[in-house]
Amino acid sequence: MSFAAAAGGFLVVLGLISLGFGLGALLRGGRGQRGGIGPLSERGVHVVAGLRMTLVGVLCLAAGAYVLYSHYAG
Repeated sequence: MSFAAAAGGFLVVLGLISLGFGLGALLRGGRGQRGGIGPLSERGVHVVAGLRMTLVGVLCLAAGAYVLYSHYAG
């Protein structure tokens, strides 16, 4: 296995994991909890973190797919 194939596979797996955690934070996180960070409630903190994790997941998934496509297509 070449380095490009391993790196692409790693990025795809990392992207899927990040998407899972991000969507979980958006859908479930912070419900029924009290507290927070400054003006943000606990739910608000989970929304911000969920959006960031989802964005990172999408970027990692796209980068991994690109690396795998460029490795195997050309």
